[in-house]
Amino acid sequence: MIYDCLIVGAGPGGLSAALYFGRAGVSTIIIEKSAPGGKVITTSSVENYPGVVSSTGPNLALNMMDQIKPYSIPFKYEEVIEITKDNDLFITKTNQNTYTSKYVIVSTGTINRQLGVAGEMKYMNRGVSYCAICDGMLYKDKEVMVVGAGNSAFEESLYLAKICKKVSIVHRSTSFRASAELIEKVKNTENIKLITDTTVESFNGDTILKSVTLKHLDSKEEYMVDGVFIYIGFIPCTDFLKEFNVLDDAGFIKVNQNCETSVEGLYAVGDCTNHVVKQIGCAVGHGITASNIIIKKL
Repeated sequence: MIYDCLIVGAGPGGLSAALYFGRAGVSTIIIEKSAPGGKVITTSSVENYPGVVSSTGPNLALNMMDQIKPYSIPFKYEEVIEITKDNDLFITKTNQNTYTSKYVIVSTGTINRQLGVAGEMKYMNRGVSYCAICDGMLYKDKEVMVVGAGNSAFEESLYLAKICKKVSIVHRSTSFRASAELIEKVKNTENIKLITDTTVESFNGDTILKSVTLKHLDSKEEYMVDGVFIYIGFIPCTDFLKEFNVLDDAGFIKVNQNCETSVEGLYAVGDCTNHVVKQIGCAVGHGITASNIIIKKL
């Protein structure tokens, strides 16, 4: 079967495109290697999505998924390994099957960037985590640390503060990238402590994490902690597109205002693109833009 469009990734951008394709009767298939929703499902609280006063990330993702169900769009839990183009058709190879389509929309998002310090891999899932909503309850009434200074780090710190006895935020400078509102909330939360001009040098313990070695400006300190949550940025999931020469130096997909790449018929939406702002609302807008342009071309 030749699909009109194949969507790689079921994040907000991909699901929004699927919704418009379903309503327009465009034959579509979605390929997703993990859970629908992308990074939304690891977000504890969403309060900046227009029309939704407040929602948990998983609930918002579930609503997006439910909205496309009436259109019976095929959904495959597979990992895309390679995409090539043969004349005017795209050949998408996964770890299980091969699919053919006239258009492709990539909505693969990003993965968490690692600190790359001693002990990080050893204690992953044994004290080191990248998802507060996934693992936060493991540290109920305990002391945890968050590494990072952006919106994700501050949002998840506020979530953890409701569960944990104490939350320490570690950042290498004294300025933060998070929004002013989030910074103010954190500063006014009694059990959150800000540790600035400090970096993590190593994770220590035995079978589980016990402490973190912190490096201050002119000293080091062993900081006792039960768990650490790392939010220092993201890496785009775009390796399977290297053949097309559509990636920038950081691996993000280069697109124009219409979410088109330099390859005819290949589109990209959401956090995996070189768009500056990475937000749910932006990804949704990208998905709507790309799908509507493809619908007109079809």
